[in-house]
Amino acid sequence: MAGFSDPSRAFGLPEGYFAQPKLIPEEFIEEITRVDLEYAKKNSVFEPKPFVRTFERVLEKLLAAQSELDSNITQLERSTKSYAEDHRKKMARLKQTFATVGSSFEKLETQISEVSSNTIRIGEQLDTVAKEKDRAEAIKELVGFYADLNEGNTSRLDELLDGGSEGMIKVAHTLRRLNTIVVDNQYSTPTDSMAKRQIEKYSENFEKVMLESFETAYRDNDVHNMSVAARTLDSFNGGVSVVKAYINQHPFFLSSMISQSQDSIAEASYQSMEGISDIRHLPPASDRWLVQLYSDTRSVMFKDWSVISKVFLRPIDLMQQLLKRVFEQTIQSYLETLLGRAERQSKLAFLRVLSSSHLETRKLVEDLQRFDAETITPAVTVLESTRRSGNVRQGLIDMPGDTQTASAQFSRSRSKKPPTRKGKSPDQNAIDDEDDDIDDEAAAKDRLGEAKSGVSSAVAIAALIGRSEGDNASVGLLHGFLNRCCDDLFESYIGGGNYMGAEQMHLKDAFRQILVPFVRARVERQGSTRGNALLGILSSVTGNTGAGAGGGGGGSSANHLAGSIGNSNGNGSASASGNGVGNLGGGGAAPAGGQMMEYEGTVTTNTARMLLQVHAEAIARAVELENENHVAESVSSLTSQLLATLGDEYLFPALEDVMESLQDLRQEPDLRAFNVVRVANIVVRLVQTHFQKAIVPFVGTGSYIYRDIVAEKNKLMSRIEISLNLISNKLIGACTQWLSSILSKQRKNDFRPAEDDFTAFEMGTQPCRQCTDYLHRIEQKCRQNMGPENQDRILNEVGDALYRMLMEHLRKFVVSVAGGLVLVKDVSKYRETISSFGIPVLNEKFSLLQDVSNIFLVQPSALRSLLDEGPLSQLDRATLQAFIQMREDCRSSNLVKQFL
Repeated sequence: MAGFSDPSRAFGLPEGYFAQPKLIPEEFIEEITRVDLEYAKKNSVFEPKPFVRTFERVLEKLLAAQSELDSNITQLERSTKSYAEDHRKKMARLKQTFATVGSSFEKLETQISEVSSNTIRIGEQLDTVAKEKDRAEAIKELVGFYADLNEGNTSRLDELLDGGSEGMIKVAHTLRRLNTIVVDNQYSTPTDSMAKRQIEKYSENFEKVMLESFETAYRDNDVHNMSVAARTLDSFNGGVSVVKAYINQHPFFLSSMISQSQDSIAEASYQSMEGISDIRHLPPASDRWLVQLYSDTRSVMFKDWSVISKVFLRPIDLMQQLLKRVFEQTIQSYLETLLGRAERQSKLAFLRVLSSSHLETRKLVEDLQRFDAETITPAVTVLESTRRSGNVRQGLIDMPGDTQTASAQFSRSRSKKPPTRKGKSPDQNAIDDEDDDIDDEAAAKDRLGEAKSGVSSAVAIAALIGRSEGDNASVGLLHGFLNRCCDDLFESYIGGGNYMGAEQMHLKDAFRQILVPFVRARVERQGSTRGNALLGILSSVTGNTGAGAGGGGGGSSANHLAGSIGNSNGNGSASASGNGVGNLGGGGAAPAGGQMMEYEGTVTTNTARMLLQVHAEAIARAVELENENHVAESVSSLTSQLLATLGDEYLFPALEDVMESLQDLRQEPDLRAFNVVRVANIVVRLVQTHFQKAIVPFVGTGSYIYRDIVAEKNKLMSRIEISLNLISNKLIGACTQWLSSILSKQRKNDFRPAEDDFTAFEMGTQPCRQCTDYLHRIEQKCRQNMGPENQDRILNEVGDALYRMLMEHLRKFVVSVAGGLVLVKDVSKYRETISSFGIPVLNEKFSLLQDVSNIFLVQPSALRSLLDEGPLSQLDRATLQAFIQMREDCRSSNLVKQFL
């Protein structure tokens, strides 16, 4: 209601009353009737008429205010509609104006584009005209040279030769074009024969002099004149002849580059073959001559690059040809001689030399690849970048002002007199132009120097050759070429399964050679008494469990793998996993001197170590020689061969012999069978260690090859575990049977000795002494060869069987009063022997057996208290009666009536 008077005054209300956010009717009525209310309160009389009049007046005013408000709203709506219409019209006119301006700009842009296109076309036409003009001038000049030569005039070419390096290069370009012309049959007409002969003669003489100049500079180590001749010949024929000259006259191919005496190195090379065919020795060091040859190759390549990069316009091509010549001629020739000599000696010698040679060759290739990535490739990239930028027309070459050597030689060869050099020659301006480029050339050299000095930084190299930091910046231009050179050297020896066939054949022969003593002993044993399989046939030898350990030279990965097998502890401390055989052996104290006894003709740790060592060396060769994609399959194949030999040709035949030796229960069981169990368990642990260290790293853990080889290994382990458990159980039964056999030799009067038989009273009976002695030997063998749990199990079963046998044994003999002392002595010996086992259950049983022996010792009057109050009260009545009946005084002392 802005712009109008405040209606609050008309109602007698405070100013702005109707402008408040919320109007409350009760308060409004109270405000308009305030005067009437005060009057009514003052007179204490309520008169409705004043209130009615007040309400009527207020109502009239409200109606009038409402009419005025409606009028104002109508007026405002009319004004707003008018303003909106004006605004719409203005916006329509503005939009039309913008459309007109946009159309004008589009026309202007189209006109500008047409002007630009015309300008570009004009530029291209001008460039084409300039090129055509240059071409026409070049053709005109070339026709002039051709016409001069057709007339036998070479003065213009001779003048160019006197113009220094630029003039020589121009002559080279000219001769190259002229030779292209005369080769074309279109120009080979009789009238052109003179020009053709002159061009060919001049070109031949020119090339000859340039090559002589290059060769002279090469011999004098004059890099500057070498670069002049090389650059000129590159313009003449692409540099083919100068590259051949450089390579053919290289001292590496003309004479031996070996710094030491050839005779001494050759002698060392032949000495390296001594013992190389012995599988019991680890591979010797790499061939001395080959190592020296590779060392000289590195030195030559590193040194030559500094010359090649300054002399030749395309140094990478020359390096590639030089390396190809080195690999295909020098290295391949010596490798064929070396491997042929080794192959004539033995399969193993060939494989060892092949592996060590491949290792040394791979080291050489890796060193050359590193030099390529860090030095050659960055330098070549800088050169190419500089050429593309146009800063240096002919590359980064030191070109001082005096560049007349080659041209002077060529001129003398034609005129037989030295050239005159008074003042500036006609083409001296070319040399001056060359001097003007020194600043740009120096800048390019600085960039090259920065590249060479910063080769240790992979990021700097990547920046130079335009690679991102995430790219493989360590791979140079010669990387793939060097790999192919290495592969080509050994392809005939490795490819097509040649290597794996030779390796498997060698492994078969080597395993057979290692097992010869074992097989020979079995053959001898089969010719003897079958039941005497281990007794008397096997000669005991003191086996050093450290024998066959890794050592010797060689430096190859085979040494580390084979050495790790030899260094495994011989007392079963090598960790085993993935099988249940580890609880059958190990532990226990060794005999005096700390050595365990091993026996020929059965399982020995030395033989097992030799098998594993030979296999580890074969794996190392496979990893070295095989393609990376085939390594896992090759290792798996060699491992299958090892597992088959270990199981079918070694362990199981030996364990079957042990089982057979325990078949004849009439013979005393050979307790050396415990040793076989221990050694077989150690072998299992060694195989497991070998599997984890020498096999798993090369077959991975997530492929089907790994799963198959693990299943094959676990199958072997499971079979060995079953066999060892059977042997252990069979051995327990045989020992128990032998104890029973000893007890069966007890004489009837052993417990009724004469009163003067002091030996029986002091030492007990002979069967008792034999049994306790045998029990001591059983315990000793268990402690030496079995683990703690198996020691307790075996000793407990043997002790329990002896307890049961003695309980039956004592019921078979009549015992006199003196014999009771002998019996108590025997039982005490049994109890003392069993107590050394340290098994509480057995101690309780033999303590009870001691009480049983007291039945034959106490007086008849004390017998009842012994039976009823002591531990014997646990026995049943029938058992006690059986023992009482065996007392000699059973009837005479009325014990029959008392206890029977």
